Amino acid sequence: MTTVESSTPASAAATATPLSRGQDYGENVPDAEPSPTWDADAREAAVQHAGATMTAFARPGLPERQWWDELAPLMTVSGQDAYGAVDPTEVPARQVTGEAVLVDDSSAWLARLEVPTDVGAYEVLLAREDATAPWRTETITPPAALSQPVGR
Repeated sequence: MTTVESSTPASAAATATPLSRGQDYGENVPDAEPSPTWDADAREAAVQHAGATMTAFARPGLPERQWWDELAPLMTVSGQDAYGAVDPTEVPARQVTGEAVLVDDSSAWLARLEVPTDVGAYEVLLAREDATAPWRTETITPPAALSQPVGR
């Protein structure tokens, strides 16, 4: 019987760090961030964040620079791209009139909430990157009545 020697010295094998998810083309794959879950804290954070987003958004009387400087940190990168050109004077809502309500929590990564305003309930879609990341706003959708074409 022939014995095959390992090409890895015993000292190197003893100090090698095991990979958490395997190897990718010979490189170590870093540990993944923890996946988010729904709990009371996550729900409360989503409600608070959606309310803060709409409070920042529904202020069409502010100077544009101030309005954006206060709204942008609440948004995801794609949300910032989508809403960066919004003219705050065109926002129909003037104030938030109640607490946000979580209406869809089917994904632990996303939260869909309705936030009541003086012109109806806006839908706010939030996203988070992992269990430790804060919620960020992806989209702000006006009430359906504001999106309908005006009569013919």
